[in-house]
Amino acid sequence: MAAIQSGVRLYLVDYGLISAEYFYQLGLTDFGNFGAIRFSTPLDLRQLLKIGGEQMQVIEPESAELDWEEVIANVYDQLLSRKDMLMEYFTIEISEQGELLTMPLMVKGYMPSMAKLPNFLLRLGPHVDWNDEKGCFATLLRELASFYVPEALPAPSASGSSDEEAVAKRRDELHRVIENVLFPAFKARLVATQGLLRGTLEIANLKGLYRVFERC
Repeated sequence: MAAIQSGVRLYLVDYGLISAEYFYQLGLTDFGNFGAIRFSTPLDLRQLLKIGGEQMQVIEPESAELDWEEVIANVYDQLLSRKDMLMEYFTIEISEQGELLTMPLMVKGYMPSMAKLPNFLLRLGPHVDWNDEKGCFATLLRELASFYVPEALPAPSASGSSDEEAVAKRRDELHRVIENVLFPAFKARLVATQGLLRGTLEIANLKGLYRVFERC
């Protein structure tokens, strides 16, 4: 959550919800014209999908009953067969050898969490409507927007471990990006929708407070 001011009003907003809507809208307006995040070392697509499957089994234990080798093979084949379309419209470049070479760069100065990459790629199988062109673009943009939403980090602890130091460093970086990159981008380009009201709470109205103090 984050606090923002609009005129004399102060709001508490779900920046994750706002981010998802912003990146979806950005995907629509910049469709087919994204920048590129190019990996210095190509990433093995099949291995990424395998990691995504392992993550999914932790998140959803009931999914352990699935034949994950078959699921991964199906998603891999689906992505490889659509690699030209993925590159042309989404700057997701996959080589003939099944290596992931690039991902779309949607906002300069902001790098999405690569820890979310395996799950993102895995979801492109069952959560994208590959049978309808319009539906395909819409559902894939939703998945891309979800990938770009800042990751949730654990609350600070007093352990002082090296892992905690790394998380604290990432948390500070994320706070900087949210304040100095994402929120200015929201202000410049986000078109507010009714759905965003679910993640918005007015917590102060200075005009109303002035009237209260005037009576004191």
